[in-house]
This record gives sequence, C-alpha cells and structure tokens, in this order.
Amino acid sequence: MGHLSPHAPVSSSSRRRLARWLVGSPLSVIERDLILETLAHTHGNRTVSARLLGVSVRSLRNKISEYSADGFHVPRHESRAGRSAEAIVPTNTHPKDKIAAMPVALASMRRVAASDCES
Repeated sequence: MGHLSPHAPVSSSSRRRLARWLVGSPLSVIERDLILETLAHTHGNRTVSARLLGVSVRSLRNKISEYSADGFHVPRHESRAGRSAEAIVPTNTHPKDKIAAMPVALASMRRVAASDCES
C-alpha cells in the first residue's frame, strides 16, 4: 500500500494566488514561518521537518537556534502514544507532493510572538 500525501493537491491557480499574497514579504520571514509551521505539523520532529523542507538537519537546527535567539516559539518534539512523528508524515514524499504542500502550509501560517508562549 502506498503512502498518502499529508495534503490535498493544490491547483496552480491557488499557488499563484498565494504567491501574489506573499509579494512584498521578505523571503526571510516567509522561510521562518514555513519552517516553524513545518515543525508544528511534525510535532517538533526535526528530522522529518528537515526532510519535508529539503534541507539538512544541521541547517534546520541552525535556523531553530536563530529563531529561538530572536524570541520566536519553536515547537518542541512531542512523542505521541505509540506513534512517532515519523509515522505521521511519510518519509518518501514525492517532490511534487512537497511543492503542493508548501502553499497549504504558508496559507495557514501565523506569526507567534514570544508573549504568546509564556506560561
């Protein structure tokens, strides 16, 4: 049985609308928000997040350190009873699935201020 994509396919017109919405946003902000949203989606699993984003775990950890130093909340790894984040997100996701998933993640992102994370 094959693995299912974690997101529904996104049409090219939806991708264009998202791209128009992002025009004027600094690339560093879009990158940060996409990384943080991916970490939240994988329940903080750095290895799976790096795989989905197409970067090395070391690069992801460097970004996480940078965001933490800037006061952004970075999701911690949570283990789920009997399931790891590895089981939640397929490890052999096709590159087209990753491209289709990006607009979904970007569309649902929101900035988390440090004050939102205080206990």
